[in-house]
Amino acid sequence: MKRIMLSGIVFFACLSGVWGQAEERGDVVYRCYQRLESELLDSLKKAAFPFKGVTALKREAEALKENSRVAVELRRPGHRKMDGERLAEERRGSVLLLSKYLRATTRPEQVLAWASAVVLSENGVCVTNYHVLRELIDTTVRLDVRDSLLFVSTWEGKVYLIKRVLSYSKAADVALFEVDTRGERLRPMPVGEDLAVGTKVLTLTNPIGYPWTLTDGVVSRTVEEVEGNPFSRRLEITADFAKGSSGGAILDERGNLVAMVSRISPIYYVDYPPRDLQMNVKYVVPVSVLRLLLEE
Repeated sequence: MKRIMLSGIVFFACLSGVWGQAEERGDVVYRCYQRLESELLDSLKKAAFPFKGVTALKREAEALKENSRVAVELRRPGHRKMDGERLAEERRGSVLLLSKYLRATTRPEQVLAWASAVVLSENGVCVTNYHVLRELIDTTVRLDVRDSLLFVSTWEGKVYLIKRVLSYSKAADVALFEVDTRGERLRPMPVGEDLAVGTKVLTLTNPIGYPWTLTDGVVSRTVEEVEGNPFSRRLEITADFAKGSSGGAILDERGNLVAMVSRISPIYYVDYPPRDLQMNVKYVVPVSVLRLLLEE
């Protein structure tokens, strides 16, 4: 088969084993992520399957009607509590790393890992934030000249192209999309219910440079940011997340998806430099809001 540089091809593959070798010490696995993006790029350059580029995705997404409902068969919630070790082992396969391929211009081609997503169904329906896919959906936003391809990768190292955007809600900060599984079955996250203030939560997200990070905390507040608008409901939590975590999973102690990362709002002592950061309020979208876009 003829080898062609990725910037000029229309080929893609579902790949496995793209990460560097992991070292196991007893029951603990140590994995090196330093070359994650370059290894993804190497794998894409060996691809041999047709894909849809960002220009085509944007053209299709711009025709979507906001808040349209998507038929999804969700995984039933689990009922047994899990410790953090078991939860991480069993649920990280349902959290995706969302990346983009940037073609070569005046700068070399590269892969940029930049957000998170969660698998909702075996056949490839996934969810992330509206702001993550805004460049595809918003007709006022122009694509960057380097943007060429959006794709997701799993903890196990498999890579799947984004096939299409299915629905979105700007007020909810939710976007549903479908990946091309090429007949394979993804591992969906079981979906639970909204949690009350004081309930323990865990985050499983991909902060930039720190993929598949697990943190814990509690629900600190429940708010409706726009009175009477259910799409504006949010949980505030104390568990840590950061840039790159957008679209990541918020889980209960049973390993059920109860919310999705949305944004961080800093609180400063004063509004002028030096501002003296006091607190970061972490907003997440509860599953009741996500369900407004689903036909289960």
